[in-house]
Amino acid sequence: MQLTRRRMLQVSMAAASSFGLPAFAQAKPLVVNMFGGRWENDWRSSVLPKFSKEIGRPVNLDIGLGMGWVSNFRAAGAQNPPFSAVMLNERYTAMLRDDGYFETLTSSLVPNLSDVIAPARLKGDTAVTGMLAPLVIGYRTDLVSERPRGWADLWHDRFKGQLGLYAITNSAAMMMSLWAGEHFGSGRDDIDTAIKKFKELKPFPQLGYSAQLTPLLTQGQIAVAPIDLGEISTMQAQGVPVDYVIPEEGMFVFDHSFSLLKHGADKQDGARYINFVLSPETQTWMAKNWLIAPTNKTVQLPPELEKWPLRQDQVSKAIRFDWTAANKISAALSDQWARNI
Repeated sequence: MQLTRRRMLQVSMAAASSFGLPAFAQAKPLVVNMFGGRWENDWRSSVLPKFSKEIGRPVNLDIGLGMGWVSNFRAAGAQNPPFSAVMLNERYTAMLRDDGYFETLTSSLVPNLSDVIAPARLKGDTAVTGMLAPLVIGYRTDLVSERPRGWADLWHDRFKGQLGLYAITNSAAMMMSLWAGEHFGSGRDDIDTAIKKFKELKPFPQLGYSAQLTPLLTQGQIAVAPIDLGEISTMQAQGVPVDYVIPEEGMFVFDHSFSLLKHGADKQDGARYINFVLSPETQTWMAKNWLIAPTNKTVQLPPELEKWPLRQDQVSKAIRFDWTAANKISAALSDQWARNI
């Protein structure tokens, strides 16, 4: 926590030097949210200073995860949201959307919305995908003699005891469960079949998010795992013998969407923040640094990124989910998972 505060001070001081005190220092900070770990560190050091300069005020980060943010917004109520622009995985966006929290996004509020690919404009423009993170199957090349071809291969005997998977609190586990219900059973709402199939994979470690799977793959404690594409790049850069496959059934995506709160106190700068995230400059930065697939169709990927599945024609083939429908069975699925997996 001390390091985080020090880093926040460094960001604020760097931004303040561009404006002159005391006006900038006395301005009320705009609050936006972000995941922790490398997401937080990179966003603070490389992205927020530029946006802070653009709007002429400090920007603070609220660090957390999806359900925590949803709980905070619900506790505050739709009339008094804790901040004005929120980033959530679409699973959690759907929860607040259905409760009427969000403003309809327009090109006048968010000019870069006009350049966003159609699949990224969500549910009547109540949200826009600003960060599209491919979820692939990672594997250790030195520990796996025959690599998996797709999601169904994870149930092959050759991977027994070598798997790492997400906890059901993560959207990736929910997506895998919906897929398993459909692939092995009667449909995405076939909870009984999904739970039965995951019981077949036990024992396996269950992790809350991708960065927790990375150490297990790095240390060879597991050999195969569904994982955020960006973690594969990080491990390869560190010399870990790891590679990935795009599942033959189709990859999943972490669909991180951005929404504007109807009753947010900072709606104007909240809209500017969403526009900033959708800008070609920010989208290109995320592609280079995080292997986030751009949703702004004007972005030209640099040649060094061509080997990764970030192109619009590739991500458009990803398996997608109706999260409003999925959330209706989420409690029952989580309950059965907790009791059986």
